[in-house]
Amino acid sequence: MTNGHTVEDRYDDDEPSPTPAPTNPAEWDGLIGEWDEMRHGYYLGNAPGTVLECAKNLEASVAAGGPDTALWTLGMVLIGPYVIHARPDAAAEARVLEAMAAVERALGQTSCGHEAHPCDDMPLDAELDNFRHVLKMLAHPERDATSQADPADEEDWPDEMAQSWYDGRMTRETWACPRNLAGFARAFSD
Repeated sequence: MTNGHTVEDRYDDDEPSPTPAPTNPAEWDGLIGEWDEMRHGYYLGNAPGTVLECAKNLEASVAAGGPDTALWTLGMVLIGPYVIHARPDAAAEARVLEAMAAVERALGQTSCGHEAHPCDDMPLDAELDNFRHVLKMLAHPERDATSQADPADEEDWPDEMAQSWYDGRMTRETWACPRNLAGFARAFSD
């Protein structure tokens, strides 16, 4: 007997309706906080459903050439491993990998003038503990394409142990570059 349920159906019971995508920095900050809790293993919400919601939003943003593609892609880098390693689920893993493959297909051949990207020197797993700072920077449009995160703002800057990997990389332009997003998507799928 086959189960006709999709991967999303298995998690719909925990969450009555799809969560709308964030529309402002405060909403993004809330979602980024949930993603960070999931990464650290203390998220109390529907973690598999949250990962799948991110995958759906990522696919939609990539297909539409949406302005939030960088946030969804890097969010998936942060939380996607949940359904691959923490709570293995083959169907959910396939959905996450499909979303990341869509990023690589859509953005992988884009040209840019950057000499290097953060994806070129993938961070260690411990350095991803500070990845939320990149997401928060991207969620706040008041930080222009060339500004760096203010080191005086302790809440929005990686801790000293990981700061070396982030040094010189805390610009919106570099992180949101299509080549960088495609590179992270490619590395995620490997």
